[in-house]
Amino acid sequence: MATASELPDCLLVEILSFVPVRDRLRSSRVCKRWRRLVLDKTLWKRLDLSPYRVGPGVLWHLQRHYLGSGLRMLRVRGRLLSVPRGSLLTPALLQELGKCCPHLTCLSLVEEDLRKMPFSCLPPSLRSLELELCEIPQSWFPPGNDPSSLPHLERLVLNRVPAFSDTQLRGLSRLEALSSLVLRITYRVTLRGLLDALPSLGNLQLLELSGCSVPADGVLQCMTGLLPKLREFRVTVAGLTARGLTGLRERQGLEILSLMGPPSDPDELSARDILTSCPILPNLRILKLQGLRLGSADEAILRERLTHCMIIVEDLPLEGWGLGD
Repeated sequence: MATASELPDCLLVEILSFVPVRDRLRSSRVCKRWRRLVLDKTLWKRLDLSPYRVGPGVLWHLQRHYLGSGLRMLRVRGRLLSVPRGSLLTPALLQELGKCCPHLTCLSLVEEDLRKMPFSCLPPSLRSLELELCEIPQSWFPPGNDPSSLPHLERLVLNRVPAFSDTQLRGLSRLEALSSLVLRITYRVTLRGLLDALPSLGNLQLLELSGCSVPADGVLQCMTGLLPKLREFRVTVAGLTARGLTGLRERQGLEILSLMGPPSDPDELSARDILTSCPILPNLRILKLQGLRLGSADEAILRERLTHCMIIVEDLPLEGWGLGD
């Protein structure tokens, strides 16, 4: 059996890619060869620091010595909910990250305070931005006619971001490349905000509105005649009725539909209601039903009659309602 010292560099680098970041950094102290391997840029394509509570100094050190043009994804956990509180990121650090890592496409921030962080500081190469349990200023996204500093941003996920409001939603119109928008537990978004914002988000192919304050019927009403490119739609069924479901009839290009429960009233939505709407969606490939409390007989009817698409019935994940990590 070959020892570690007899293995080729390419195989050792592959092994190190499965090693947690903390242990990977420690292994660089073994010898000069291991230090050289740990510095290999292919090891730092995806960096998830969310399991650790790190400070700004650690991020600066990683950026100067390990990160570079190979970095594609970065996920970090801030100090918004820790003691002492404070910001992990600074405008200077974000701007330097954009310079040193020009191919960074996905940035995921958890529990970070961004209230003193201008939107323009984010790396311009980003195609995906995820914010979870973060604080943002009341006016963060590009206002008015200002061009966006993220010209390539295609995917935006906001999960339990309490400050996100109608004003913020309207600002998304400056993100011209935006094709996927996920809003979870954004209770400050209202029907008026959706009516104002959706006409300028015509490039959306995926839209998720889960745990929002707008009833599902109102959401479908807002979408009437809009979002012609929409291919995937996810919505919580609170306030969804059979009449509201008829609003899906114009969604001829819809391929994936996710209805997430539980309904506030068990009589609001039934398998029969779903059957009246889904057969008229010729391109529907996947129907996902989460937490709708359908009986086994209802499931059997759906599978028997909706033969043109895959039906997935499952419980609603706790994180879908902000109850899990």
